[in-house]
Amino acid sequence: MTDTGRTAVVTGAGRGLGRAICLRLASQGTGIVALARTEAEVLETAELAAAEGVGAVGLVVDVTSSEQVDRARAEVQARFGHVDIVVNNAGVLLYKPFVPLPGLTGHPGFDEPVSDEEWAGVLDVHLTGAVRVLRAFGPGMIERRYGRVVNVVSNVVRRTVPFTSAYDTAKGGLVQLTRSLAREWGRYGVTVNAVAAGHFPTEMSRAQFENEESVRRMLRRVPAGRAGEAGELASLVAYLSGEEAGFVTGETVAIDGGETL
Repeated sequence: MTDTGRTAVVTGAGRGLGRAICLRLASQGTGIVALARTEAEVLETAELAAAEGVGAVGLVVDVTSSEQVDRARAEVQARFGHVDIVVNNAGVLLYKPFVPLPGLTGHPGFDEPVSDEEWAGVLDVHLTGAVRVLRAFGPGMIERRYGRVVNVVSNVVRRTVPFTSAYDTAKGGLVQLTRSLAREWGRYGVTVNAVAAGHFPTEMSRAQFENEESVRRMLRRVPAGRAGEAGELASLVAYLSGEEAGFVTGETVAIDGGETL
């Protein structure tokens, strides 16, 4: 491992893809600031990252709270001095119809559509949460004329999925934010990219992977014939976060086994 002298902030880092991203970056010598809502999980991620020989800290942060994000920024500045990489990975998934759908059967709990509060909550985590984090740490990268931003989205931005309209809309907005900031920040040496994840077994997708018929339907759509592994996505994020990707910006890179071909 080579000490890169870089520091990365990763949201949704308590488990799953976020933890895998932290550990891959740490294995390459990048200091880790893991942010998540569950204390035990985020502290474990930080401990695992520190075992790679880098500075690592886990902070309990809900990205829907500007106060908590700002507090994290102050703690990171005191501990590391600066941030070079931001990975927006925090997310939630909600399965509900957009409006009431008569005769809909076989979907327990679908008798009620997405409420205003639920819609706002999903967008607040995925989209506005990323905005808060980038407003906190983006100015420092711009000032130092170096930075890498990777937004973890979903391949739903290239296809359609029923009953996930809030999630899909939030991810689509995050893709457009990626493009907009890539245009604004490129002159300052800051790249902004997104990775469009396909099917990965995580806590958020547990229900899907526990249903054999659901898994069969899913794999029929994937030319690779399998789900992804967390380490594969983490490797892509690490590449986009590194020196060699300095001429890649504004892109949404699919990692979905060919599902959206």
